Amino acid sequence: MKTVVIADDEPVTRRDVAGMLDELNFSVVGQACDGFDVVEICRAKHPDVVLLDVKMPVFDGLWAADKIVHEDLAGAVVFLTAFGDREIIEQAKTINVTGYLLKPIDQRALLPVLELVMAQCARYRNCLAESRKAQKKLEESKQIARAQAVISKELNISESEAYQKLRHLSMDKRQSMADLARAILGSGNVR
Repeated sequence: MKTVVIADDEPVTRRDVAGMLDELNFSVVGQACDGFDVVEICRAKHPDVVLLDVKMPVFDGLWAADKIVHEDLAGAVVFLTAFGDREIIEQAKTINVTGYLLKPIDQRALLPVLELVMAQCARYRNCLAESRKAQKKLEESKQIARAQAVISKELNISESEAYQKLRHLSMDKRQSMADLARAILGSGNVR
């Protein structure tokens, strides 16, 4: 079941939205009346979505959204607000808020927004994971090339022979070439 945290300083709004979410088969795992509390709930629950009012006491929704997004405390942040000001929309874009709903909330509008926001966030997270994986591979390749150059120089052999030596050592030691390259570069000892 998909999880949601609701943050709004109006108890009636929280109750109404929670009821809509329940009918739509979402699990409300926390409710807050200010920005500080919603961040703490998100740290504990890591919900799929946070529905967040912009204007709240103590810390507002903009502050909370910034914390939630940058600390990766939820899958998506959707503003749930009566304010459609251009300035707030621009701030939401800067913070990387993923959705924006104007009050009063219509249950028919809530489901498509939530589903699309979660799908978009899942695609983004997959792309980010692939990017990190590619970056790691690139860094490992650079380390292997540097270790290969060190081996070549230290043993006075060609870089091709150094690569083969590193590959065989990797198989013999049952270690990845990247791990061996890091060890070689860290120790300076290749013999």
